[in-house]
Amino acid sequence: MIRTLTLACIGMFVTGAALAEYPEKSIEVLVPFNAGSGPDASFRMLQPELEEILGQPMVVRNVGGAGGTVGAAQFATQAADGYHLAFMPVGTTTTQPHLRPVTYDDSSFEPICMTIQDPMGVSVSPDAGIESLDDLIAKAKAGTVTSGGPPPGSLPHIGQAAVAAAYDVEFKYVPHEGGSAAAKSILGGQVDVLVDPVGSILNYGLKPLVVLNGSRVDGAPDVPTIDEIGGKPLRYSIWFGLFAPAGTPDDVLAKLDKACQDGTATERYKETVANSGRTPRFMDRAEFSGFFKQQYQDNADLLTAIGLKK
Repeated sequence: MIRTLTLACIGMFVTGAALAEYPEKSIEVLVPFNAGSGPDASFRMLQPELEEILGQPMVVRNVGGAGGTVGAAQFATQAADGYHLAFMPVGTTTTQPHLRPVTYDDSSFEPICMTIQDPMGVSVSPDAGIESLDDLIAKAKAGTVTSGGPPPGSLPHIGQAAVAAAYDVEFKYVPHEGGSAAAKSILGGQVDVLVDPVGSILNYGLKPLVVLNGSRVDGAPDVPTIDEIGGKPLRYSIWFGLFAPAGTPDDVLAKLDKACQDGTATERYKETVANSGRTPRFMDRAEFSGFFKQQYQDNADLLTAIGLKK
């Protein structure tokens, strides 16, 4: 009996020691876009906080290509050991799998935390004579309204399609190389509408009509939400989050979840994000996991409705 108890105690001690040792070495964080991109910049704001909390370097590996799917596909095959993580955006994880053949889906990843969520807004040229979303919808019902943005399947494309579908109108989509190119077309009078993060809209010099969110954006406090104008309950944003490969041990995920929570709560992190013009939004592992699954299904449904789902 004494020997049995002794062995059990030793087993508990060894197990506890093993759990306490993570992480024992540097952690690789794959960002499926080039250095300097939105996802890359957003993670690097969090990186020093996580390194300090976890006591290990976090080595960023940028793998660009095909809307982030090249890097995400590589990440899905990494060892689920806590030493391989990825910082990925909504498009790569919840829309691209429905648009092209990829080797991953929502079951390939363990969501750990969300850190940034930039609400999208509907915008027009300041000289267009359109003062509200109602004005825009009335114009669409009376004739042709064109919208611009990145290639089909992008979040701006999906956002404008969602607005049009919600109000039973049609926006003729004109693909551009990106939001800034579409903004130039709007300012030049060739395109009418851009749906993009509100911060980007303001940087482009466009006029935001409404925020597709339940609360106003700090950087644009005078722009009403879709709820405030009595509109459809639309929620569209570009978000970024930290993921692990499926099968990563729960104790490791819990430690990373806590590190995210503590890291995003520091004054240094808050100040860095505020200076970047992005919108901080923390979701812990439990909340982010449910949100991620719902986003994956919602975007699949919307892409089917607009005829893009493969």
